[in-house]
Amino acid sequence: MATKKNKHWKIVRTVILNASAEKVWDMVGGFFTLQLWHPEIEKTEIATDQTSMTKILRVLTFPGVPTNTEELLFLDNKNFCYTYKSYAGIWGETVKDYFSEIRVIEVEVGKKCMVQWKGQFLYTEDTLTEFYENGFANLVKMFN
Repeated sequence: MATKKNKHWKIVRTVILNASAEKVWDMVGGFFTLQLWHPEIEKTEIATDQTSMTKILRVLTFPGVPTNTEELLFLDNKNFCYTYKSYAGIWGETVKDYFSEIRVIEVEVGKKCMVQWKGQFLYTEDTLTEFYENGFANLVKMFN
């Protein structure tokens, strides 16, 4: 039986919300608040085993699945953007080189914004599109 080869995936998803970029960023812009708006995240915690004060790590708990740890690489609250990568966990060991960015862009000042979530990784199939879209569906319920 042949094994599937990993492919390099680049996923970009966007959603328009009827709220200001600042208001939406207050919800999605916290590196440790993913569980507040994404229905598939049970809990987000600060990693207790951080080896360095220069790394900011979060541990994500998914229902019935081992935890995954991600590292914050860049945070820009002024421009409503942060980037992160997979740091540890079974998912990150299977799905290689995961790197992602969440950005909120003002579309109509004080009234509408666009949330963009993009990621890239190496794996045999797309493991992110549905996850991103489920998070966006919940944001639509919260802000529209």
